[in-house]
Amino acid sequence: MRFEHHTLDESPPCGRLFICHPTDLTGDGYPDLITGGMGAEDLPVLGDRHLPVLGRLFRRLERNLFWYENPGAGRHDGTSAWTRHTISPASDLHALGSALGDVNGNGRLDLLVGQGYGASDIYWFEQPPDPRREWTKHLIADDFSKYHDLAFGDVDNDGTPEVVGLSQESQTIFYYDVPNDPYRSPWPSEQLTVVDDGVDIEGIEIVDVDGDGNNELIAGTSIYRLLEATAEHERSASRPLEVDGGEDSGLATGWSREHVVTGWDWTRVAVGDLDDDGDLEIVFAEGDSPTYGEHMGRVGWFDPPDWEPHIISDNLYCPHTVQIADFDGTGAPDIYVAEMGLGENDESAQHICFRNQGGGEFREEIVETGIPTHEAKAADVTGNGRPDIIGKSFEPNAHVDVWYNRP
Repeated sequence: MRFEHHTLDESPPCGRLFICHPTDLTGDGYPDLITGGMGAEDLPVLGDRHLPVLGRLFRRLERNLFWYENPGAGRHDGTSAWTRHTISPASDLHALGSALGDVNGNGRLDLLVGQGYGASDIYWFEQPPDPRREWTKHLIADDFSKYHDLAFGDVDNDGTPEVVGLSQESQTIFYYDVPNDPYRSPWPSEQLTVVDDGVDIEGIEIVDVDGDGNNELIAGTSIYRLLEATAEHERSASRPLEVDGGEDSGLATGWSREHVVTGWDWTRVAVGDLDDDGDLEIVFAEGDSPTYGEHMGRVGWFDPPDWEPHIISDNLYCPHTVQIADFDGTGAPDIYVAEMGLGENDESAQHICFRNQGGGEFREEIVETGIPTHEAKAADVTGNGRPDIIGKSFEPNAHVDVWYNRP
């Protein structure tokens, strides 16, 4: 297994990059990359004086949503550029949580974007027939603020997908049913369902984690189920689930909550059958520790039905990337984790592949050191059948990168 690093863009038009979605926009069979973010945080300075006028001008020149076009077949040797295209020319989007989904049902993936710190809008950007043209922005709602994570999927098992989100500043888990007319702006208030409040968490996944035929919502380090699915699960579970948690609980009527683990800081999540037993395991990574936690970041996988913990690392710096894929071609899923830099860990930031040895055992292999990344994703961008890693930094230095998984 050999990963080869290439920088796709050493000077992207936005600071504090957050969004990272590989997807084939052009229809050529090769994943492109959608990215964007919240804009630069630091203002230009002269000596020890901030220059707010220049800072505002600088930010107005930024572009917060854009995508990179994959150069295509046989052109991943580092000599062919990934072409950058603008999704929206707006410089004030403050884009944070995001997801891809076909909102209007026309067969093209649209981009869902939630605003960051102190902002309250959620938008969907409509992908045009030619994705190289500007995408049209539509307001969904502005009920909460700081949307760290969004997802698009059938969370209530009614046969249609919903827009699901985590609001950190409002401490709320919620979803919106897509209205019959998704172009209505904002969406009607009756489309909103609050699942839980009073919870400040990160990490979201919609998946049938217990194999009962119903989707569950993994949010933070808990699993949320509708009560119809809860009854079936309780018959096979060895521990009780929390249902309608009482006056001091924000858990909505009709939902249950199961804690996979407690005491973990803000987590990223991935799901896969890691030990080849036919059941899905959950991987959590403390993506913001130690910056917003009290200890170094941990990564571990949790084995159902009792969610037995298996800690594979406990000394990482903000491992905000966690992906599950068969990176080495053995037929068993591996775990890929990468650290942020944040101006403090830039030279030491590691990419680590925990290679699956079978039987629930993993062997750590360092892939890269000194190139921080954030929310990187696994995708076969070359078409050679091997998952690559594509991602971008967060701050203070913005760059977009790919690690080609060479045979």
